[in-house]
Amino acid sequence: MNLEQIERALVFAAHPDDEILGAGGTIARLSKQGTKVTGVIFSLEDTCYSTAQLEKNVLEVRKKEARQAAGVLGVHEHIFLGKSPQGDVPVYQECIRLIRKYRPQIIFTHFRKDKHRDHRTVSEITDEACWKASENALPDLGKPWHTPCVYYYELSNLFTNPSDVVDITATVESKLKAVKTQTSQFALLPEIMEYSRSLAKVRGYMIGVEYGEAFLLSSLIPCKH
Repeated sequence: MNLEQIERALVFAAHPDDEILGAGGTIARLSKQGTKVTGVIFSLEDTCYSTAQLEKNVLEVRKKEARQAAGVLGVHEHIFLGKSPQGDVPVYQECIRLIRKYRPQIIFTHFRKDKHRDHRTVSEITDEACWKASENALPDLGKPWHTPCVYYYELSNLFTNPSDVVDITATVESKLKAVKTQTSQFALLPEIMEYSRSLAKVRGYMIGVEYGEAFLLSSLIPCKH
């Protein structure tokens, strides 16, 4: 993974905090070097609340928190699909359209074996959308575009053998600052700050740096170099 040569990156996430926890330090590093990073969020988790009071305005709260985090990480554009990822053909086609529109050189998405079904579904949709976006089909969704590499990020289901670890020593504080914006989720994700820093420490140790983020290269489509 040669981040220095990446000009355009696309990050897919089932829920607003997923891309922060899985790839926040890498997103911040890319943005810092001038890469145009576009984030795509499928759902605003209208059932992800811990109190009856939050239930009334969870959508507005989650969207506000997502925008705050995007500002911290330097995300160029944030797209809210506002739809459940569960087997929706229009959502799949929208992903193809977005890939063709933004023409990313690298895509980050969920791990196919994550325990959360929304995460697994997003992984499958984006993986397949990357393949279909490169074919000379569905011309109404834009001109074909082949994304050279697709990577999975990890959340609570950790990679046994990651293919890549990115040095985020210079941007780990930005990642943690972005995590802090997700206050509505703290009751659901206890000790998430400590978890995020500790995992980054472990991943950094693997490559001899202070902090890192682990990724796994998708094997669905060969990586183009």
